[in-house]
Amino acid sequence: MNYKKVLIGYHDNEPIYLSPPSWDCGWYWGFGYLGNNNCHYHVSGLEKDMNLYDAFIKHFGDTLKIRLSDLWTFCELFKSFYILKETAEILGRGGSNYANNPCKNIIINKEEVERINKIIIPKIFEEIYKIIDRNNENEKLFKKIMSFNLEGDTTKLVDFMIENKITTDDLEYIKELSKQDFNYIHSFYWNKINNLKKI
Repeated sequence: MNYKKVLIGYHDNEPIYLSPPSWDCGWYWGFGYLGNNNCHYHVSGLEKDMNLYDAFIKHFGDTLKIRLSDLWTFCELFKSFYILKETAEILGRGGSNYANNPCKNIIINKEEVERINKIIIPKIFEEIYKIIDRNNENEKLFKKIMSFNLEGDTTKLVDFMIENKITTDDLEYIKELSKQDFNYIHSFYWNKINNLKKI
């Protein structure tokens, strides 16, 4: 797959981009690099004293390009990538690289390294970019929600939300939406969801 650098949000009024995955030095995946011309850091570095979900929100605030309804899955995929990357490195080297591991020969598993690096991790990238691509439309979707709201058509608005997998958590990104409108849409949305579950 040909992935591109994408804007993920703003930090300190600077645009922050996520770099595409790269197969580095012929043996490991490079991914999770954030930054711009002035800075360079990693998604994993956001997760110091909190979970990744809260870290993304704290770091990017309401400029984050990923909707809250997608954020837990986005974080799950990133965390899985980091763990699998490390697993592949240990299974490939036969240890954690502190010293020669006496269990090296039973740790090494070239077939599993191949499976992780060639099948699993690329699938994780695909799912991450599906979320990114879906969220590229957020501004357009939120404008449509506002137009339904201004028309006073809550039924159309909620049907549109359900059709586009937008939850009430995501409405927090729409600054033009009043608290009263939010509360009304929230109630209407959850009534509709609960009624659909009964069918």
